[in-house]
Amino acid sequence: MRTLVIDRSSGHPSMAVFEDNVCVCEKVWDGEPSRAPAWMAELADVIAAHGWNGASFDEFVCGLGPGSFSGIRACLAALQGLALPDGKPVYGIASAAAVALGQAEGEERVTVVGDARRNRLWCVTYEVQPAAAQVRMPGGGLPTHTAEDFRLVPSEALGSVVPDAARIVSPDWERLASVLRATFAEDRLVARTVYPVAADMGRLALAMPASRVREPLPIYLHPAVAAAVG
Repeated sequence: MRTLVIDRSSGHPSMAVFEDNVCVCEKVWDGEPSRAPAWMAELADVIAAHGWNGASFDEFVCGLGPGSFSGIRACLAALQGLALPDGKPVYGIASAAAVALGQAEGEERVTVVGDARRNRLWCVTYEVQPAAAQVRMPGGGLPTHTAEDFRLVPSEALGSVVPDAARIVSPDWERLASVLRATFAEDRLVARTVYPVAADMGRLALAMPASRVREPLPIYLHPAVAAAVG
């Protein structure tokens, strides 16, 4: 079983290829803009260098965010295009879950916090088991990898929704550092920007196949806003 995993939810997109449960290829783009059209050509070059093409993969996994909506949509469209000729499956995993898995230092709770704009923060807490490459919701339930897993709160309410002793990590550290430092003790913070990594996402998708989303959609936390014309 060969799986192609791509995350484009952040300013540091990444890809990984797994054969069965082993990561055999990985690439992280350093600060590539989320809308840059050249990424597909670069992806094709990486794949071709290993003797593969789109038909070489049995399944595909996309990072669903939260994050760059256009980057996630572009990733989904690309993977759906690769999957379409042979009807292969495309699955989705929350990018935040991959962040939590990559940052856990043992079996512990990790809360991922991001900037949801519109004066709101998003957050999600996972119970992480790094050795088993698993994340679960508090209480042990499977994540849905949809907006239902996330809380949307004003910054002043963040401390009230994050469990005690959870490690705090953010893909938006540069924007949120002052808020996070004002809310949590320094020893609970991963004090740098942490991006989701496709290799962690692949480990999670393969270890927890029952939780990954078939026919996935980007995780969008705000309702659509209609603009009046005229």
